[in-house]
Amino acid sequence: MKAPPTLAEKEEKERLAAPPAPPPARPTPKRQVLLCPGPVNTSPHVHAALGGPDICHREPEFSHLLQQIRVKLVHALVFDARYRAVLINGSGTAALEAAVLSSTDPGQKLLVINNGVYGSRIAQLARIHQIPLVEIRSPLTERLDLSRVAAALKRDSRIGTVAVVHHETSTGMLNPVEEVAALAKKFRRRLLIDAISSIGGEKLELPKLNAGICVGSAGKCLHGAPGLSFVLLSQEEAARVSKMKPKSLYLDLGLHLKAQERGELPFTPAVPLVAALGAALDDLAREGVIGRTARYRERAIFLRQGFKKMGLKFLLEEKLLSNTLTALWLPKGKAYEPIHSSLKKAGFIIYAGQSELKGKILRVAHMGQLLQADLKEFLRALKEVTAG
Repeated sequence: MKAPPTLAEKEEKERLAAPPAPPPARPTPKRQVLLCPGPVNTSPHVHAALGGPDICHREPEFSHLLQQIRVKLVHALVFDARYRAVLINGSGTAALEAAVLSSTDPGQKLLVINNGVYGSRIAQLARIHQIPLVEIRSPLTERLDLSRVAAALKRDSRIGTVAVVHHETSTGMLNPVEEVAALAKKFRRRLLIDAISSIGGEKLELPKLNAGICVGSAGKCLHGAPGLSFVLLSQEEAARVSKMKPKSLYLDLGLHLKAQERGELPFTPAVPLVAALGAALDDLAREGVIGRTARYRERAIFLRQGFKKMGLKFLLEEKLLSNTLTALWLPKGKAYEPIHSSLKKAGFIIYAGQSELKGKILRVAHMGQLLQADLKEFLRALKEVTAG
């Protein structure tokens, strides 16, 4: 006598007999124009790379892709083959934390220039990892007082590294990185630059600045996908970092550098994001950093002229503003959330203020694959939303 079917056999028979359920109908999403400082709108070339074939990161084809991207980063952003690029899985903060961990030798202090949320983040990382810290705080809306930096460097010989945010995204301020670099060089200190929201969109000549460590992100001015970051190291810093005692497992910059020099990664990478960065760097090579910087500047001028015509007020003096973002005081009697909501319905995403500026300003970034028509339509929508 045949044994009755098991429960598993019954379920399999039912599954095979039932027709597959159709997927629920989903409307085609409207294109959103991202006027936030990352993620940004990307090119069809980058989208295609994100949807490319599945690749194992332990195979030669990925190793080849990795090495190509490291070379492209140095070629496009540094113009000096002596520098080394190290990819880090994670947002810009992941690469920043790895850089901070490797920024000082035992017994040395880290001097952090803090005039915004992202300068504060570097100081926070130093505290978390118990790195001796000298912090120079400045008001968010004022230009950095360089005499205080010089005085600190002269006073404290234990300071080994100076850390500065190139573009303070919380306000749109472009910090005087050239002057800071000159002081670091004069006092023979290492220079760490957070260029997460500026590299590729602002002038930044790392060899000329004698910058040992520079942190960047794929998903901002490089027009890659969010979630991947990198550190650029001078030849001297690459050698020093390679010999450092690890202070972290996942974020040990020396471990990543040595593995990537062999064409490997120590941990499973976000393969599609790496491929997308390769495509974004190809786009950048066709335009050139000088060309992209000029295009960003043109966008900034165009938008700021529009803001002035609406009577909107800048958070900062214009001479302090970056190419990549403009912070505006909220119009009198207007709250951020209704403005954000109305603009989102019209297809535009802006950013709120942070820290003490929350509820007081709105921020408009000029990064990514944007069209002039996008900017014109945004100004029209913003005027409508803020009028009255």
